Amino acid sequence: MHGEQVVDISTRGDLAVSEALTRFFAASAPPAVLYSEESGRLELGRDPQLTIAFDDIDGTDNYHRGRELLPHCTVVTLFDSPTPRFGDALAAAVLEHRTGTTWEAVRGGGCRINDRIAQPTLRTELDRRTLVIVDHYVTGRELPRLTPLYPEVWVKDYGSAALHLAGISSGLFDAYLAAGQKAHELGAGCLLIEEAGGRLTDWNGASLAEVPYDFGGRYPVVAAGNAGLHRALLERLSVLTAR
Repeated sequence: MHGEQVVDISTRGDLAVSEALTRFFAASAPPAVLYSEESGRLELGRDPQLTIAFDDIDGTDNYHRGRELLPHCTVVTLFDSPTPRFGDALAAAVLEHRTGTTWEAVRGGGCRINDRIAQPTLRTELDRRTLVIVDHYVTGRELPRLTPLYPEVWVKDYGSAALHLAGISSGLFDAYLAAGQKAHELGAGCLLIEEAGGRLTDWNGASLAEVPYDFGGRYPVVAAGNAGLHRALLERLSVLTAR
C-alpha cells in the first residue's frame, strides 16, 4: 500500500507541473507541437512552426524520497521546426527545484547559470579527481562493460539526467555517460553543453545535430566540458565497449 501511495503522489506531482506548463504555452506561445512525458503529443494552434518539449519532473524518485535533499528538475526545450533534429534546438532551460538554480541557453547566445556565464571544467585527463556521471537508469549490457572505468575516475549518479547534462555545462560535473539517454532532457542538454563550449556526441563521437529528435527515443551519449576530456573519454570508452 505504501508503494501505491508513492506512485500516486509521484503521478500527481508530475501532472500538476505538466498541466501548468501546457496552459502557459497554450496561452503564450505561437502555434507549436508540444511534447510532455505526462501528456504526450499536443498541437497548439494550426500549422505549427515550432516544437516545445518538456519533462515535468526529472528525478521523480528524488522528489519523493528527499524533497529537501535530492535534486529534481523541470526541463524545457524549444526547437524552431515542427519536425526537429537535435541541431534545431533554439533555446533551453533547466530549473533545479530544490535550490532554485537555473541554466539557460540560446543558440548562438551562450549558456548561463543563475544569470552568470556558465564555465565548464578545464580538466582534460581521466583520473580519480575527474567526476564522471554514469547514468544507471538504463543499464542493459553496457554497464558491466563500464565497470573497469570505476576505479579510474570518480563515478557518481545523482538521479536526474537534466541536472547531469546542465551540470556539465557549468563545471559542476566533468563528464557524462549514458547508454540510453531519454530525449526528454537530451535536447536541452545538447544546447546547454555546446553553447557553454563543451562537447556532446554519441558513443562513436558523431554529432547529434542532424539526428531526428524523437521525444520517445533513447540515445547513447558521451559529454564532457571540453574537447580534450571528451576525446579522452571516447578513447577509453572505445576500449571498454570493445571487450
